[in-house]
Parts: sequence; structure tokens; C-alpha cells
Amino acid sequence: MPAVRPQPSQLTGVSRTRLLSWCLVLGAVTVYLASGFYFVRPEERAVVRWFGRIPDGRREVEPGLHYAPPWPTCRIDKLTIEVRRVYVGLLPEQREAITRGDIAAITASPASDMLTGDNNILKVTMVVQYRVSDPAAYLTGSADPDGLVRNTVQAALVQTLAALPVDKALTTAKVRLQNETVRQAQTLLNEYGCGVRLAGARLNVIDPPHAVADAFNEVLSAKKDGERVVDEALAQANTILPRARGQAARITQEAEAYRVSNVNRARGDADRFVSVLAEYVKAPRVTRDRLWLQTFETVLPRVRVYVLDNREGEAPANIKIIDATGQ
Repeated sequence: MPAVRPQPSQLTGVSRTRLLSWCLVLGAVTVYLASGFYFVRPEERAVVRWFGRIPDGRREVEPGLHYAPPWPTCRIDKLTIEVRRVYVGLLPEQREAITRGDIAAITASPASDMLTGDNNILKVTMVVQYRVSDPAAYLTGSADPDGLVRNTVQAALVQTLAALPVDKALTTAKVRLQNETVRQAQTLLNEYGCGVRLAGARLNVIDPPHAVADAFNEVLSAKKDGERVVDEALAQANTILPRARGQAARITQEAEAYRVSNVNRARGDADRFVSVLAEYVKAPRVTRDRLWLQTFETVLPRVRVYVLDNREGEAPANIKIIDATGQ
């Protein structure tokens, strides 16, 4: 019995079905492979995991167009590299609730109280800014990076505040408190390996509990008054001391000039005496007479002679004054 051959129309239908199937498979494979292209924006960084593991040497992917095998071979995580912010201590919304008189907020607020070195209670709100320094460590180092940063900074803040008295914490030591807190917190975060770099911290609010706020304000006011008085005293001292130094310098210079003048005059008198002595040794009589004449020339101009013209037993009628010149 002769074999039955398929009709040409049947062969054409089977070939078309197979061709269409292969085209669909090829298209699906192409779409699957093409899904591996990804784009990283300038403000982003990407981390590629190969079968859940981050390969060494490729901790992050820079901005641009890149390719990685699609899931399940690779997983791509993108992070925005920007400054992030968290609040430490008493949160702003808690402060607002306490201001409104919310009983629940007031009851829960002691949980965020902090002690100073002299055992005073302060309510602190600190704003902390940080950025991602290592995206791979940021993704794998902690399940809650914001919570880790908040708790770490709060621990450092409590430790730093415990070394300060309350008056300094409220006034002059705020910058020191911020800087020391950031330094200690960054050291701990580096040990944790969470890929976070602190950008800074700022004390938003630091004040005592509401019940004793008035007493603290009075103390601070008195302290400021004392500092004002000290500043005024220093300003007055800075005005008086230069004037006194100037007067002292002037008196010293005048004394020095007086000393030099007297010394020179004494030396001149001594030299003159020595020269006169030498002349006296040569001609004693002539020198003695000359000295007498010079002495009378010096003394007589200052002598006044009173001539009384009167009779015996009577008061002077005329008084005539004649100086050394005969007038």
C-alpha cells in the first residue's frame, strides 16, 4: 500500500507555527536581555548584586548607561546621594504636642530627657545631617540606616552632655557639644561599617523642663549680667591701662632727661673747677682777685640798699632805695 504524503498546504501551516514560536521565543529572550540596560542619574549611585553578592572592586556604579544581566542573575539597587536629615532627642512633633498640652506626649517625654554633669535634666532636640559614603555598605550594613544614625548620635550626645555642667551646656559650650557629639558618633558609625558620613549636627533646641524653666532663665540672666559687668570692667581697664602706661613712660622719659641734664651740669662744674684750680696754681693772687670780682658781679645786681634820711628821735621822712648801679 503506497505511503500517504502530506499535502503542501499542511507543511506550510506547520512551518509557520514553528517559525512564529521561534520568533516569540527570540523576542522574549531579546526583551529579557535588553532589560539588563539601566541608567544611573547624576545624583544617584547604583549597586549591582550578582546572585545576592556584591563583587569586590565594584562597590558602586557611577552615573551613566550600564548593563548587567537581568534577574535572577543580578539585582540593581539605586541610591540617591544627597544629604539626609534625622532628629535626635525630643522630636519637634513631640514638642508641639507638649505645647498643646497633650497628656500622652507629656507622659512620654521623660524618655528623651538627658542628664548633665551636675545631674540637671535637659530636653534636647538635635538635627543631624549625613550622606551615603559607601552605597554597598549602606545597603548591607543596616536594615534601618536612619534609626542607626539616630541611636548612635543620641548615645554620643548623652555621653558628651554628661561631661558638661548645665550652665555651660545652655550657654558657652553649645559648639563644643555639637562637635564632640559628631566626632564620637562618626567613630562609632565607622566601626559599624554602615557606609554613612556625618555632614554636621546642630542643636535645634536645648532647654530645661517646663516646670523649672523660669528658675533656669533667672540663673542665665544673672550669668549674662555678670558677664556684662566683666566685659565693662575689661573695657574700662583697656582704656585706663594704656593711659597709665603712657603717663609712666612720659614720667620715665622726663626723669631720664632730668638725670642727664644734672649729670652734664655736674660734669661741667667739675671741669670748670678743675680748670680754675689749674689757673689758681699758676697765679693764686690774680686768680683769687678775678674770682672775687666775678662773684661780686653776680651778687651785687641783686642787692638793694635802703638809705634812711631822718633826724634823731623822729620817724623817717624819706626812704631812698639805691640798687647796686647807684640808681
